[in-house]
Amino acid sequence: MNFNIIGYLLYASLMSITPGPNNLMLLSYGKAYGFNDSKNVMLGIFLGFFIMLCLAGYGIANIITANPAAGLILKIVGSLWMLYLAFVLRKISIETKPGESAAIGFGKAFFMQFVNLKAWVMAISGASAFLPQSNNIHLNVFVYAISFGLVGFPCMLVWLKMGDLIAKMFNSVKAGRVLGCTMFILMIISIITIWV
Repeated sequence: MNFNIIGYLLYASLMSITPGPNNLMLLSYGKAYGFNDSKNVMLGIFLGFFIMLCLAGYGIANIITANPAAGLILKIVGSLWMLYLAFVLRKISIETKPGESAAIGFGKAFFMQFVNLKAWVMAISGASAFLPQSNNIHLNVFVYAISFGLVGFPCMLVWLKMGDLIAKMFNSVKAGRVLGCTMFILMIISIITIWV
């Protein structure tokens, strides 16, 4: 099997650890609900992105991006979803009490992946540059998706744990407001970068 594993792992690590909707959501959830209570959100992100990686590996994502109308719809839906998340993340950072049920659970985190433009870019560009080459397309796609997922999982843990640590270090209402506003602004900047 021909596979640039070093280049691919470096790419997957850099793309997975940089800020984006998933990581900002994990940071906010770690702060609001703690490390243990945010596992369903992390699992939803992981499985949703794994399926997206498989779709990209099989070439379905290329069909979507080659169609300008589909690309525009994805941008609009993705922007609206990220705007919704911006308001949710701002609110949970300020008003969430320990033991309160999560606003976004496994299902929403899972389906968010399919309108997450950063995730699409990661999946498509990764598949076009690093998809393993062997005679078995299913093996190629599985190796591509599982290796990206295994690299991305610890990166998600870092963001979730950072939120948990922030909650323990800065547990005042004012600190919560600052974090909530920061998450809101970062999400709005993410939306703007989609259109610029």
